[in-house]
Formats: sequence, C-alpha cells, structure tokens
Amino acid sequence: MKKTLMSATVLGILCMSQLSYASEIQKDFYVAYTGNRPITKVLEKLSKITKTQVFYSVSDLKDILVDDDKINYASLSETLSYLEKNYPVEFNVQNNTVTVRRTANKNEVIPKKVIKSSFSNLSKNDTIPEKEKKIEEVVLIGYGKQNKKDISGSISSIGDKDLKGVASGNFGDMIAGKATGIQITSSNANPGASPSIRIRGIGTLTAGANPLIVVDGFPLTEGTNLNSIDPNSIASIDVLKDAASTAIYGSRGANGVILIQTKEGKKGKLEFTLDSYYGIQTRSDNEKLVNAYDMATFMKEARDNNYLSKGPNRSASDDTATRIAKGASLRELIPDYIIPYLNKQPGLTNTDWYSTVLKPAPISNTSLNILGGDEKTKYSFTGSYLNQKGILIGTGYEKYSGNINLVTNVTDKLKFGISMTPSFAKGELFDMVNGGNTYNPLLASTVMYPFFAPRDANGNLLISQQIKMNTPTDAALVENPVAIAEMTKRKYTLFKTFGNIFGEWKFLKDFKYKASAGGDYTSYEYNFFKPSTVGSYRTPVPNDVTSGSRTEYITKNYLIENLLTYDKKINDHSFNAIAGQSYQEESSNQITTLATGFPDNSIENIAGGTSFKIDVNQYKWTLLSYFTRFNYSYQSKYSFMASYRRDGSSRFGVNSKWGNFYALSLGWTVSNESFFPKNKLLDPLKLRFSLGTNGNNQIPNFGSMSLMEKEYYVFGGILAPGYRSSTPANKNLSWEKSESTNFGIDFSLFNKYLNISADYYILNRKDLLLEVPVPQQSGYTTSLQNIGKIRNNGLEIQLSLRPIHMGEHFEYSSNFSFSTNKNKVLALGNNQTQIVTGVNNFSVTKVGGSIGEMYGYNILGVYKSQEEIDNSPHIAGTLVGDYIMEDLNGDGKIDTNDKKSFGSGIPKYIMGFTNSFRYKNFELNFTLYSELGKKIYNGSQMNNTESGEGFGVPTQYYFDNRYNPQTNPNGFYGMPNMNFSNNRKEARTSSIFFKNGDYVRLRSLKLAYNFPSDVVSALKVKAIQVYFVGNNLLTLTSYKGANLDANSDNILTQGYDNGYYPVAKTYSFGMNMKF
Repeated sequence: MKKTLMSATVLGILCMSQLSYASEIQKDFYVAYTGNRPITKVLEKLSKITKTQVFYSVSDLKDILVDDDKINYASLSETLSYLEKNYPVEFNVQNNTVTVRRTANKNEVIPKKVIKSSFSNLSKNDTIPEKEKKIEEVVLIGYGKQNKKDISGSISSIGDKDLKGVASGNFGDMIAGKATGIQITSSNANPGASPSIRIRGIGTLTAGANPLIVVDGFPLTEGTNLNSIDPNSIASIDVLKDAASTAIYGSRGANGVILIQTKEGKKGKLEFTLDSYYGIQTRSDNEKLVNAYDMATFMKEARDNNYLSKGPNRSASDDTATRIAKGASLRELIPDYIIPYLNKQPGLTNTDWYSTVLKPAPISNTSLNILGGDEKTKYSFTGSYLNQKGILIGTGYEKYSGNINLVTNVTDKLKFGISMTPSFAKGELFDMVNGGNTYNPLLASTVMYPFFAPRDANGNLLISQQIKMNTPTDAALVENPVAIAEMTKRKYTLFKTFGNIFGEWKFLKDFKYKASAGGDYTSYEYNFFKPSTVGSYRTPVPNDVTSGSRTEYITKNYLIENLLTYDKKINDHSFNAIAGQSYQEESSNQITTLATGFPDNSIENIAGGTSFKIDVNQYKWTLLSYFTRFNYSYQSKYSFMASYRRDGSSRFGVNSKWGNFYALSLGWTVSNESFFPKNKLLDPLKLRFSLGTNGNNQIPNFGSMSLMEKEYYVFGGILAPGYRSSTPANKNLSWEKSESTNFGIDFSLFNKYLNISADYYILNRKDLLLEVPVPQQSGYTTSLQNIGKIRNNGLEIQLSLRPIHMGEHFEYSSNFSFSTNKNKVLALGNNQTQIVTGVNNFSVTKVGGSIGEMYGYNILGVYKSQEEIDNSPHIAGTLVGDYIMEDLNGDGKIDTNDKKSFGSGIPKYIMGFTNSFRYKNFELNFTLYSELGKKIYNGSQMNNTESGEGFGVPTQYYFDNRYNPQTNPNGFYGMPNMNFSNNRKEARTSSIFFKNGDYVRLRSLKLAYNFPSDVVSALKVKAIQVYFVGNNLLTLTSYKGANLDANSDNILTQGYDNGYYPVAKTYSFGMNMKF
C-alpha cells in the first residue's frame, strides 16, 4: 500500500504538470510575449529559447519597441525575417551565431557602433539558410562528438544548466534524477566519500561494477574518488549505456561509460564567474532510539523473561540476591543503576547518544571560473575551495581543486591543447565498515546506554563508564562515543592530479591526426592513533593499550593515444571514420604499518611504537588497444554506426590475453521521409537499434596466476619460514563479457515542446568470475574461473518539456525520467545453484533469482502461549514471545527448507522529476528522486535487539511494537529475552528485519533571484544572482533506519544497513557573480 502511495504521489505530480501543459497547448505556443516591449528583451528571450548566440548593442536597440504578438508560433528564421522587414534592424548568421544591428530609416542616422564588422556583404533581403536555421545539439561519444540527431545508440546527456541546482561537495548529488538508467547512492555519506554509481543495474558477482569515467578524453583509474573533480569546472556529462556507445572502450565498457567535459575557453574578453555559498547540514534519517526510562523497561523485560524461562518458582520481583540463589546467570540480573529509572525518578541522566554524535555542521564553498581567448588561443581556469564538516562529530573534509584547459591554434591546420585537473584533500574519517563499535562513534552510539553522560559536571570526558558498570551483569561493553571521536586521531590526505596534452594536425582537407599523452597521479596517506587513555570495545581504561597505524600508497597511471579521423560530406551523404591506438599502464605501491607498545601517549607517530606489523601491496597492469569506428548519415534520415576494438590486458590469462569487441547501430528518422505528413503535432520521429559486445576487466590483477603466501614449517623441531602456493593458476582467465541489444525511439509532440525518448534494453553478461570448488587433492579449495551468467533488462523513458511561457513573465519547463531494471541470474558454477553469504547468511544469489536477494524465514506473528507453540511446527527451544515461522513446504517442521527470498537491495524502478520555474527575476527549480521495489536489511536494529552482549539500544519504533502480554498484546516484534533461543537466532534473518526500502526524496531545490540589468550595470558587472539551495530536504518513506542508500561494498549483499553514515540534509545560501 505504501509503495503504491509513493508511486501515485510521483506520477500524480507528473500528471498535474502535464495537465497544465495540456491546457496551454489548446492555444498553441509562441516564442515571445504579447504586447509592445523593447526589442532587446525579445532578442534575449529568443536566444534563451532557441539556444542561439544573439549579439547586439543594447544602447543602439533599446528604444525600439516590438509588437511581438505578431511573431507567435514563429521559427527563428521567421522571427528574424519579421523583425528585419518591420523594424530598423538587419541580421547576419554565421554558424550558430546571429548578429543584429540597427539600420537607417527615413528618420534615423545609422550608428557607427556595431558589435561585428561582418556586414559588408549583407543584403537587406538575406534570409537564414535552412541548414543554418537549426541549431544542432552535440553530445560526446567515445573519441569524438556527434550531432544528437544522428545518434543511434543510447546516451543520456546532462548539461551545464542541469548541474547548477545543487550546492554539495558530492558528485552524485549533481546527476541524481537527471538521466535514465542511473542509480546514485551514498551508502557511506562521510564527507568526501565517493558516491556509488550503477548504470542499468548490476551485471557482475565478484568483479568491479563501477562505470568507466573519462574526463576530457582521459580514462580515470578504477576506484577514483569522483569528488576529486571540481563540480564547477564541469560543462557537460554524457552517459553511454548501450554497447553501440560503449564498445569503443572494449574490455572496460560493460558497466557503462561516463564522459565528462570540463569548461573550455571562448573568444572574447576575460569573463570571471565567482560563486560562493555557506550552508548548514543536519540529519535526514528517521532513526530514533529510546530514552533512558524506556531503555530501563526494555532491559528489565529482557532479563526477567530470560530468568523466568530457566526454571519454576521464579518471579520477576525477585531481587538480585534471590536470583543468584536460584542459579541465575549474569544476564538474568537487573543492574542496580536502572532501578531509579524503573521507579520513574525524575531528573536522571537521559542521553540521546545518537543525537549527541550527529550534530549540525557547516559547509562552505568558493569557486572562481575564468574564461577567455582570442582568434588563436582559448583558455579556461577553475579553482575551488570546499570546507565541509561532517554531521558525525570527528569527521570533516577540506578540498582544494582546480581545472585548466588551454587550446591554441598554431596555424589553421595545427593546434595544441592541455587539460589538467589537480586536487588536494584532507580530512578525518571513521571506518564505517570494518571499525565495528571499537573505533566508530556512530555504531557505538547505538550500543551506548542513555543512563550515562558523555561528560562530568566539569566538562571532562567520562571514560569507560559503561564498560565498568556493565561488566558485573554482562551488558553492552562499549566506550564513550564522544571520547572515541575526540581522543582518537584518524586523519588523511589525498593529492590527485590527472590530465593530458595533445597535438592535432589537419591534412588532405578531410583528415586529421591527433596524438595525446596523459597521466593520473594519486598520493594517499592515512594516520590512526588511539591513546591508552580511551578504552575500546570490552576493554576499559587502564587495561587498554596505545595503538597506531599508517597507510600510504602512490598510484601512477600513464596513457598514450593516437587517433586518425576522416570527416567528409558529399551532397546528402555524411561520413565519419576514426582509427586509433591506445596504451595505458598503471602501477601502485601501498604500505600499511601497525604499531603497538607506545611508551607514551604524547608520541602519536607510529615510529614511537615498539612492536610493528607491516603489510606491503604492489601491482602493475597494462592495456594495449586498437580501435576503429565508422559513422554514416544520409540526409539526416538514415544513420549507421559500426565499431571494433581489440584489447590486450596483462590481467588476463596467458591463453586469453586478447579480446575483440564490436558494435553496430542503426537510426531511421521516419519524419524526414517524403511520405511522412508535415505537422507540428508529431515531429520529429526517430527509431534506433543497436547491438554489440563489450567487457569488464575489473578483475584481480594477478587472478590468473598462482600466488604465494608466507607459511611456517617444522624442520628438525625448528619452526622455519617458507612460502606455499595459496591459489591455483588459471591460464584461461578472461574478462567478463557483455552482449547488449537496445531498441529506442525518439519523438517530439506539439511543435517540439514535449520531447520523449524511450529505450528497451537486454543486457546479457557471461563468463562471470566465481570462486568454484575444486577437488581437495589439488591442494586448493576453490579456483577463480569465468563461469556465471546474468541478465539485466528494462525500460527507460525520458520526457522533456521545453520552456512554456505563460503571460509576459512566467516560464516553466520540466524533465521526467523513469527506469526499470530486472536482474536475473541465469547460471552459476558447475553443480552450483545458489550462493549464500552476508551477515547471518542473509543474502542468497540463486539461479532464476536476482543478485543478493534477502533470504530467511517468513514471520507470521508472535507466539502468545505454550499451546500455540505445541500445536504448530517450530524450532526446538522456542519460547512464548518468540516468532511464528511459516512452514513454507508444509512438511510439519521448521528448517532451512522453509527459507525464502524477499526481494533484493537493487531497486526495480528509479524515477527522477526536475522542474524549473521563472517569474520575472526569480527562478525556482527542484529535483525529486525515487527508488522503488527494493528491500533493506535493517542490520543495525537486528544487532541491537536480537544479538550482542546484553543488547544495544532499540529504536523507539521497535520498543513501541514489541510484544508484551500485559502492555502490548498486539505487538509484532518478539518479546525481549536475553535467552537468545534458536528461534530468535534464526529470526535475525527474516521478514521481520527485511524492510521496504522505497522512497521519494526532494534531492535538490534552488530558489534564486537575478538582479535587474540596471542594478547590474550600475555595479559594473555582467550578472548577479543570490540563491538558496536545499539538498535532501524531504524524504517520504516507511523505512525507520539510518540510511536509505544502505549498501555494503560486497555486490552480493546489497541493501545491508549496519548503521552507516547517514545522508545529510543541507540548507545553503550563496551568490553567483559574473564580471
């Protein structure tokens, strides 16, 4: 019901916008407003609507008033022709630029001041040629650009305007909901953490699932933090989704390709753009833990129920001495310190630890962009400084980033260019995955009881208080989360720079040769230090020791490419062909040093330790490639593309070093046919088809080799060090192969005001990497082999509404994206039908199902009497208050055969809805983002209520809905019990903790005011805008956990929420100035 309600909400909003649109189309559309207004305003609006550059002198034209009601429904050519005929102006068109100047009439003198001097051959009767009337939209493709009308593959484009509505340090916030087929998540929302990006689902089990990121033609190294790219330097983002678009990248294209184009210089005077904002981040999650009084009730119920279940003649009113006398265990005793809370004594310590460690935090960013150039040289420079404190205390992120683009034409046939993107970041973070409760204050806050305060009356941190108080009753033994955050050091630095240089030579009229060389250098350092003055999980001060660690690595990546391009147009035939060669190499060295035995807490350098453990990791890989592509178009009616790439990789086995990848696509613009009726209702109409292959080479660098590991053997009674083979070699190990088929249609309705694009794709992935069991006599347990198969298929629909003008001052446009994805496992290893993994084996990947489905028992309710237990199938040891499990196969018993799948953490539907409004000088735009049809395993709630040493702190929702025969007989969560019966252990992976993860989120909202032109002119600047931006302001969901984006790093355990860093809600105010 809730899922249906959310879907209806989003679709309802869309329908409302379309109803508004429908009411508008009853009277058709126009490109300008009605009534007399200055011609400069008409030209300004004309430029904005048609995306054409229109140049004119404001001072020369400002007194000309135009009755623009006469140019309703007019095209660009018709509009300019009308203006030239009826007013003292004339125009010239060159490429995509229109220049307008004033002419003389019988009462006027021609002004000498003009913007361009290219009017000497302009006739008063000139009109715009048909071929120049249409402003072509160009998109990035691999190793080049192409007119969008000639594209026959599946590409989603996000322009500069779409990227401006977000004030965030996270790259993912910029593109979420802006294009079809793309899932953006922040399972770890640590400041500076890179977002997770999935294109058309997940098509692998153990290899990498990240798309290839290409910035200004340079393919970034795997695992690159996308936040190292300055968002203010990005001009456009194009997402390649089908094989026809990605096959040119061969063995790296199976997960999709994201092409990022940074801003380029332009001819003219220097243009400066300064943008700065300041904001506050707060929590956006629904996690609410119980207060101290409810916690005391919960603890007593759990310990009482455990005590009462162990024998007769026991009473919940028995005191500690009586319980001990009757043989009670530590977990059946009531801690003395909770007695005042049970008696409802007022004024007691009542700490909300979750809110204590999650605090509002500031974020600020300042960016400067400089554009300029002349006839020969164009340049762009962007520099930014971001300072983001984390909402989790003890975390933060600072980043200095920039981008430089320079292109110079030495002659009309030879040009050189350079693009560089450097960044330096530093910050503090916690290990959200592997740190557990020991050094992670967020997880510790869900186990730390509200009976204890973070500080004493003098403001001093209270150290190990809960550990010491709980040891006698075997309750949760965790350190003060605030002490963990403030007393441990977890600092890192990250320096990264990448870019390339190129030279391009045009020859023989239609040919050009381009040679480029690029590099990517990354240096990372992480330092951790924990003094002995703060405890760790189960170890209080002064029993704990000082420890420290240091991790550092340097990664170097080099790229050399040669590209030959042929571009020719013969009458109605357009040809484009490329042939190229690429060589890329990467090497990395990583050293991790662990140190203990520090004699003094004041020495935080690991050199101060006396005992060390050193781990060294090194790798190197190379990739040699040859590729070609041919494009053909006839009258912009028929288009054809074919590509081929051959990759040789050091990662593959000696028998599989080389791979071949191909693709072809066809496009037919039906509306350009002579038989297609010319109309404004449906035009244009285009059909697309593509198929092809590509690969995924994100496999282990040495996966095909037999690796050695250190081992000790006893020789003559002496333990001697040596090495043994730990993995078998596989000479045939290869990349994961992908076969893609795509059917697409593009069309426009109502004089091109409503543009619709739809794609249906089938993506088959085979030769998946799996660890396959091998005979024991081989000396190994498993072997890495190419053996699995997966299919992803789905539908993508994008609706774009061009600006609608209502009255003189109001404008509206919108974009809606809808994507489906069905993931199905077709085959696993030999004689293998499923893979069960994850915490408590909650995840199953089986043939016929989806990747990483939630797997466990279906809970029907709670046992309320012993009679109910005796009269139904149950697990031995089941108690009153435990869960009723469905006997799925009806065999009269509860065992693993009764487990079932409950859905996957991979969403079935993704929606985005962007709306833009303008009224006079005000602008409003917002983006809704939604994921539907996914499950979340609330592991944090499970850990705190069904496992652990004496429970953590339950959520208020869990507490309010627990079963209690006296106070809550209709509760659906099990009765608290420290017994941890087999029933409760099995229920840890069951429907009771597999939650609906559907949500609709207001991902971004921007309200802006543009200063009037007279104010701007008086201030001697070009434009000033002040704005408010909100991110993640509102979320509609039934999920009560911390993070709706919850995902582990393991592909097979998607949707696991273990209390990861929650996504922040942000309120920012800023100003943008051009001068």
